[in-house]
Amino acid sequence: MRDLMIDIETLGTGINSVITQIGACYFDRYTGTIGETFIVNIRIQDCLDKGLEVDGGAIKFWFEQSHQDFLQAPIDLEKALGQFKNFCKKDINVWAHSTFDFPIIGNAYRVIKQGLPYHYRSTRDIRTLVDLSGIAYKKYVRGGVHHNALDDCKFQVKYCSDCFKTLKGNK
Repeated sequence: MRDLMIDIETLGTGINSVITQIGACYFDRYTGTIGETFIVNIRIQDCLDKGLEVDGGAIKFWFEQSHQDFLQAPIDLEKALGQFKNFCKKDINVWAHSTFDFPIIGNAYRVIKQGLPYHYRSTRDIRTLVDLSGIAYKKYVRGGVHHNALDDCKFQVKYCSDCFKTLKGNK
């Protein structure tokens, strides 16, 4: 599988936000089949110690949620990003939201003075894919836990696979 979906959970929306969870899964773009998966929780205090920031609105948002999965067995940022780097294969297409996930992850790697685990030219934007295909992704029924990074990846794969099929003319 040459496509990788990623999603992050954070305590803010700015580029310097604390990352609390990274989820990822390899997938087949035309069948929606999920391959290898990855999820890691990141210690908030370690992120703060490295200069990442928390937004008050994000704290309020998380207090209103029925779960905070990212609080279970968190590890330090550098270790989490190292594990994610090891999970990423060479020559992949990496899918996420280009104005949220990619800049925040990129900043986190800069903070720990490491390069991205994928080439910058391999990044792909989910919103553009949805726009070009014209699908109504909001009609899709979610599975799993909303705002769990891995479950969000799997949901994104579901509708992105339909986008690929539509663009290829198979739907």
